[in-house]
Amino acid sequence: MAERADDSPRWILQRTAKAALAGALCSAGARWAVNAWRRRLAGGGRVIILSYHRVTLDFRADAQQSLPSLLISAQTLKRQLEQLARERDLVSLGDACRLLRERAPRRAARDAVAITFDDGYQGCHDFGLPVLEALRVPATMFVPTGYLGTARRLPHDRLLASLRELRRRGLTPGQAGLAPPLQAALDRCAGPGPTTTMERLIAALPHDALEAVAAALEARLGMAEEELEPGTRIMGWPEARALEAAGVELGGHTVSHAVLANLPPARARAEIEGSFRDLAERLGHRPRHFAYPNGYHTPAVRRMVAEAGYEAAVTTEDVENRRGGDPLRLKRKVLWENSTLGAAGYSEALASCNLEGVFGTIGLQRPVSGERPDAPDAAEGRVAG
Repeated sequence: MAERADDSPRWILQRTAKAALAGALCSAGARWAVNAWRRRLAGGGRVIILSYHRVTLDFRADAQQSLPSLLISAQTLKRQLEQLARERDLVSLGDACRLLRERAPRRAARDAVAITFDDGYQGCHDFGLPVLEALRVPATMFVPTGYLGTARRLPHDRLLASLRELRRRGLTPGQAGLAPPLQAALDRCAGPGPTTTMERLIAALPHDALEAVAAALEARLGMAEEELEPGTRIMGWPEARALEAAGVELGGHTVSHAVLANLPPARARAEIEGSFRDLAERLGHRPRHFAYPNGYHTPAVRRMVAEAGYEAAVTTEDVENRRGGDPLRLKRKVLWENSTLGAAGYSEALASCNLEGVFGTIGLQRPVSGERPDAPDAAEGRVAG
């Protein structure tokens, strides 16, 4: 997913061209043809699960300090949900799972959409919840339980902030000057920009090694995770309980936001079971749903999620959910501010093409699989080499 969010002539031209293409495709009836085809693939009315991350009041300002593709303004979130509600049924994730278990859906049924949020950012409570309540939209929030109520920041926010600061000082990742094992890992994952480097680090390193790189970069640059911009703060348990009281379900997202496919089995199980236990103890009831951090999962990880007591789990794979499919591999479409941003603001045509999967159907977008093989011999905390 592109992270660009600037007003450069090239970006404006790209945005204008994409919105114009979306308008032409919608005028030609492409969205209805794609929807009919995808309903056939799904075995009836489609069940679409959407994923958001951070809700903000000022997208443009926050995008200068954080990863833009994790951000959506409260205003755009409202516009997207209003458009969805006109054309589809907005349902809870539990109801979406029930619909997917049905073998013979009503042919005339409208498509169903479930709304989810990952990571538990404070802005989801402060700015997202009022939108959900005003529109009476059910939702699920997946939280990394070890961060709630602390000043700690998630690994991707720490790494991106440090890598951007490194670049601001005119240094490349190869000039970071970390201890040899950590520097070697950073060198192997270095990309053309901070975002690519961050994504490669997350995909390659065990969680402890990832945090070690983040801490080493912060020490090298004189930074501290607690001092990162306020929008990266994770909510506390009072806010989590307030979300539940307002009808937003809380689900598991591990304890440490660890990429489970990169962990040895015992550590992965502890992350999954720990999140289940934390939520059950803090909220007073068993959680039902789980989200794989960064979308990565393996056969063993999925078994652990079921054995922990979760009923279903979601990926970040943007493909069709099919009736009778594996409830531990539910597919989600990730949306952000620019998913519906045309040349002159919000574009309903662009929103329709993204939500219907038109761009994917004609080959302009390709889903990325989160499936990984089991790695039983992985060494805990070892820097991948």
